Parts: sequence; structure tokens; C-alpha cells
Amino acid sequence: MRNLVIAALALAACSAGLRAQESEGLKPTLSLKVGIPVTDMFSASNTSAFGGQNQLPGSPYTSAVPRYEFGAGAEFHLPYHLRFEVDGLYKRGGFNSFNAYGNGAYRPTNFNWWEVPGVFKYNIAVGHFRPFVDFGASMRHISTIRQTTYSAATPAGAILDNAAEIHNRNSVGAVAGFGITFKKGPFELTPEARYTRWANQAFAGPGLRTNLDQGDVLLGIGF
Repeated sequence: MRNLVIAALALAACSAGLRAQESEGLKPTLSLKVGIPVTDMFSASNTSAFGGQNQLPGSPYTSAVPRYEFGAGAEFHLPYHLRFEVDGLYKRGGFNSFNAYGNGAYRPTNFNWWEVPGVFKYNIAVGHFRPFVDFGASMRHISTIRQTTYSAATPAGAILDNAAEIHNRNSVGAVAGFGITFKKGPFELTPEARYTRWANQAFAGPGLRTNLDQGDVLLGIGF
């Protein structure tokens, strides 16, 4: 039900934006998005370094901060210094587990992490610069899970297109952020910091918990 409500709000906002575009004879601003996640996908307090990854305490799991994210966005101009933006963002995530006391199995797990945030932006015009704050909601989907088990019985690796740790493939979250928009030649650049709070965990297991608090630094290149 929450997904349907959020989808309906996003569609209504898109419709309002399109009507505003038609009345003003303008097109929506399209953009490419690149960014860097600044938080780990999985919670890990009191971590210790382990091969450049985070060792989750009291568990056989290790995880790492994704190195990049990218996608595309469309921005619609609304009245009262408001804009509405909807994005499609992609990250590649993963975690590893090692059972030293059972069959000695090592299991790397990888997956695709998709986000569709829709945010309202409030502009503050300052010359050629437009600082803004934004707020909205996001939907998340986990796809293409690949878990490989290496052990004495399967030295070549046994591949499974799923993971026992998967808890919720889909989730919704609240989004807030701030940034600035300015022109650079023919392009419109928008550096931005965003915070997302997810409603539930994507993966969960003994010692493995998805981080519900997410931070990202994004750069939009509009044209």
C-alpha cells in the first residue's frame, strides 16, 4: 500500500510538472547523475580493517562501501520557486561470508541495487547560483543476486541466483538533501548531498544488517 501511495504521489507531481511545462512552453531538464556513496550498505560498529573491507563484529560477514553510483534524472519546473525531480540510480553491492567452523565455505554475494527517488526542490536564487533544499521519497529494488559457494566439496564454486540473507527486495524511504545549481557553458551542474532513511532491510542474517541510514554525494549534469 505504501508503494502505491508513493507511486501515486510521484505520478501526480510529474503530471503537475508536465502541465507547467506545457503552459510555459518549456521542456523538462534532463540530466546524467554520477555519485559516491558515503555510507556502507551494511551496519558495522567497532569495525576492524580486513582487506579494505569492514569486518562485522561477532559474525562471519564482511562488506564494503560501494565505489560509485550513476543514473539519469528529469527535472520539472513548478510555480513558487519549486522544482520536482525524479531519478533512476544504480549501485553494485555485495558482501562476503566465511564459515570457519562448519564446512569452511566462503560465499561472496553480489547484487544490483536500484533506486527511484522523487524529490521536491525549493530554490533560493542568488545571481547565477541557485541553492536549494529538497525532500521526498524513494523506492528501492534489489535484482540479479548472485551467491557463489566455495568449499572443499565445491572448489570450482556452486552458483546460486539468490541468497538466504535476502529479506526485502523492495523498500521505500524518506529523502532529504541540499545542493546548488549553476551554469557551466552549455551544461547545468548540480552538486548535491542526500540522506535517505529506508523503512526496512534488504538483507539480514546473524551479524548482517542492512544500514537503514544512507548518505550519497551526487553530481547532476543537465542539458
